[in-house]
Amino acid sequence: MTKSTFALCCALSVVTFSARAALGASCVIVDPARDNLGESDRMAAVTIVGQTLAQQGVEVSNQNCLATYLVYHVRLGNSVTAYLQGPQGVRQGTVRTIEDLPALYSQMVRSLLTGQPMDTTNGTVDRTNVTAAQQAPNRVEADSLWYARLGYASIAGPSFNAGPDVGFGYRYELDSIGIDLSFNLVVATDRGSAGTGSVGGSFVKLEVLYFSNPTANASLYIGGGVSWGGTVVASDSVAYSGSGLQGEVSAGYEMLRASTIRLYAQLDATLPAYTVAQQNLVLGTSGNRAYAPTFGLSFGLGWGRSIARIHVVP
Repeated sequence: MTKSTFALCCALSVVTFSARAALGASCVIVDPARDNLGESDRMAAVTIVGQTLAQQGVEVSNQNCLATYLVYHVRLGNSVTAYLQGPQGVRQGTVRTIEDLPALYSQMVRSLLTGQPMDTTNGTVDRTNVTAAQQAPNRVEADSLWYARLGYASIAGPSFNAGPDVGFGYRYELDSIGIDLSFNLVVATDRGSAGTGSVGGSFVKLEVLYFSNPTANASLYIGGGVSWGGTVVASDSVAYSGSGLQGEVSAGYEMLRASTIRLYAQLDATLPAYTVAQQNLVLGTSGNRAYAPTFGLSFGLGWGRSIARIHVVP
């Protein structure tokens, strides 16, 4: 091979490589028909998206583009919603101020190139590109209520006894879902005969409530949960006792949900996961056992509404 032939081959290789590199580059453009930012902001967006792509190993050029990334923005007040469309798909996100757009571009580019959603669990969102909206996200308002209730309940088992039912608790309510944490005590001694009566309760009771009409001022609701409690039953001077985990089922009607107080009526069933065992002062626990669930109706009053607002506009 002569020197001239070798030089020609090298020149052709360089031209071929340069052409392939140019053809392999990507372009970033703004869709002016849908973008409502100013011209200077559009130019800045093209530059920053291009730099973000380059940081992720994508070659960016303004000509001979093999792939095109289209970006546009919709500004409403101070917030800006950005859309980025590329060969891999479309991503969108919203920031509270235009200054947060570079961080959002970083998340969208990483998401497009990896094919993953914009999420903190997969590396598309990290400490370098968190937006202000992600640092202080919006939260739904919730009602925080303390309550007391009084009612009448019965405890089954070796004997059937009834008596007053009292309870104190705390509810944290969204529109359709609520969390109820309470203490409950039943003193069932109304039979009046000597040596007969029952005491039972839930030392710690946790329930999830569901409201059938979430936005109304009054709503039916149902609930279910668990508690830790115990039961003591005296039947004809023979004592039975037990404690442990209990299932809790409730149904009720809550009123004045649009106000700072609550009134409600509630039916409850406490279903122990244990049986009460007969006690003997000399021999200890005997082999006689009985199941002793509790059923009651009570009326409650709740008060104190605190609204949790975590959203802080920068």
